[in-house]
Amino acid sequence: MNRIVTILLILTSVNLYCQDSIGLKVDSIKQKSNLPELVDTSSVESTKKKDTIILEFNNELTIPLSKDNLTKVVMVKEKSKVDWLKYLLPIFTLFLGIWVKGIIEKRSDKKKIIKSGERWIAELRSLEEPIKKQIKSLEEYGVEHKKEDFKIQNLEVFSSLSGEVFKSLDKNELIKYIELNNKKIDFKEIVRISNNTHGYVSVIEHLNETLKEKFNRYRSGTSEHTTSLSLSLQEFSSAFRDYGVELEKELNSDPLDDPRYRPIADLYSAQIMPYLKEGNFNPFVLRREFFLPLVDILAHLRLDPRTKGLAKAMTKGLNAIRGIELEKDYMSKNLDSIITQYNQQLTGLEELINKIKKH
Repeated sequence: MNRIVTILLILTSVNLYCQDSIGLKVDSIKQKSNLPELVDTSSVESTKKKDTIILEFNNELTIPLSKDNLTKVVMVKEKSKVDWLKYLLPIFTLFLGIWVKGIIEKRSDKKKIIKSGERWIAELRSLEEPIKKQIKSLEEYGVEHKKEDFKIQNLEVFSSLSGEVFKSLDKNELIKYIELNNKKIDFKEIVRISNNTHGYVSVIEHLNETLKEKFNRYRSGTSEHTTSLSLSLQEFSSAFRDYGVELEKELNSDPLDDPRYRPIADLYSAQIMPYLKEGNFNPFVLRREFFLPLVDILAHLRLDPRTKGLAKAMTKGLNAIRGIELEKDYMSKNLDSIITQYNQQLTGLEELINKIKKH
């Protein structure tokens, strides 16, 4: 639209300039056979032989004619003043076109800035509901996470808090929008508001990435310690079998009723054998119901070198459970920290928007 207006104005200027022509105008010409009283006869006679006769007139002209049988051509040209308007009009029109174009472009830029700024406001406001839902989801997850149940539940992470939508927005347009709405404050303050906005978005992005990273690390670490626990139980089973064989050799009979063997066998049958096939151990129950009682039993047998394999496997199992417990505690602290930060961002959102929109 701006280009069309400018082109039309330039064409109009050129058209007016090209129409610069000299008009001929004669108020009246009177032919008389005799010389007029106003014209000096001697003057005419003296110029009779000349090729060109210049006659000046204002409103009325009387042309002298002679009978010399010669063909004479009379050219009448009006002597007029310079018309400055027709020279100045194209220049004025040109500058007018430039001025109009500037106004149109300025209005167009303003509309663009307002539209972009309102998009920033809309996207910032759209964060409020996902933040509330994320906080609620993390709080519910934290309650279940602190229970002794070892099942790792899936963590709900809202993709709308990833900050991807803000990457398509123009940062320069944002600062122009803030400046448009805050004309009375210093430009340094405008830059600070803009930086706070980008910082807010960066925090939201960071929290989203941190949440996913911490959960994946927790799941990976827990899986590693769980594998270690399973290996320690397998090692214990092998060591317990060897221990029974050594006692059988000593007793030359089944050691099931031997006080050195029977407590361990009963404990193993109650807490380990039911879960060997499926492997769905609860490490915290396993520590309380199997490993801690086993510590007391083996303490009485510590002088018997044949229990060394049992003690070694037991220690590995307890260390693995301790590793799982630390991962669980670490994840609980991360959840509490992220929830706190999300609450802070939720509280500061409306204040930030008001600073951007302030008039």
